[in-house]
Amino acid sequence: MGRRKDRDLERTLEGLRTEINSDLTDLVREHQPGELYDSVRYVIAGGGKRIRPALLLLSARVFGVGLRHAMPLALAVELIHNFSLVHDDIMDHADSRRGRKTVHIVWNTDTAILCGDVLVALASECIGQVISGDSSRLTQVFGRMTRELCEGQALDMVIGSRQDLATDDYLRMVDGKTGGLLAASLEMGGIVGDADAASCRALWEAGKFIGRAFQIKDDLLDLTAEDQRWGKVQGGDLMEGKGTYLLTEARQRATGEDAAFFAEIYPGSGLCKEQIPEARARMDALGVLDAAHERVQNYTQRALEQIHSLSGNTAELHELIRQIGSRIY
Repeated sequence: MGRRKDRDLERTLEGLRTEINSDLTDLVREHQPGELYDSVRYVIAGGGKRIRPALLLLSARVFGVGLRHAMPLALAVELIHNFSLVHDDIMDHADSRRGRKTVHIVWNTDTAILCGDVLVALASECIGQVISGDSSRLTQVFGRMTRELCEGQALDMVIGSRQDLATDDYLRMVDGKTGGLLAASLEMGGIVGDADAASCRALWEAGKFIGRAFQIKDDLLDLTAEDQRWGKVQGGDLMEGKGTYLLTEARQRATGEDAAFFAEIYPGSGLCKEQIPEARARMDALGVLDAAHERVQNYTQRALEQIHSLSGNTAELHELIRQIGSRIY
């Protein structure tokens, strides 16, 4: 039964991805000048799992809203997500994403900044195309989502370099940078379906919990993923000196030699590849990996509890959230 649910959901998601990708492509097919929009088309063609728009569309479906009515909102959240990636890549000096060169490498930093700005503008236009739901409320949630993304990014800039940050500080960053967009995706699905205030609040809460589960799982997979589809260098975050749940938690638990080892990891001073097994062993001995697994399970369950409180058919939404928490790549 579990495998059949997985197959059924994957067919649903594949259909949604096809629609989303087609509509995103159509959105900028004819836009000019090419000096700007070629970079936007490049970003859109990069693909991705489209988890955020899928969550929005499945959330709207719970309240009886069809694909065409909710699609402009789905496109808006995906455009904002890609805006954040383009600007993150600039700030992180990243050369590649999803196996392709980043926008500022293919073009230049100025073009990449404008590309991100245009993605925000396109998202705003999509919000204006919605013909059902509370338009003022949708605009408010959209603005809050974008602001929280920026706040989360600001916190992310200091997470890796400060030794005194607690796990709660890390979670505040995640609630903005990852959870803000996921929460808004689910909440806007409810708003477009004229869901009551309690249901919209439950969707928002679920999104925040999913965001925490998603990001901690991402941090964990970076160090432990064995599936070839992960597609990243194992231990890449530690090699970059990136502030993650694992590193933040390790610093809080470590004493003596362990504390000295983890204190030397920060942006611009990461580990070499040969040190990754040692870092993993130290984290494992400190209970960091087990703690991460437990957090992912806990936050996933709390998200599902919020979804269960909704009326309507939540089976597909439930299954997608479960899969997000249990993914292996």
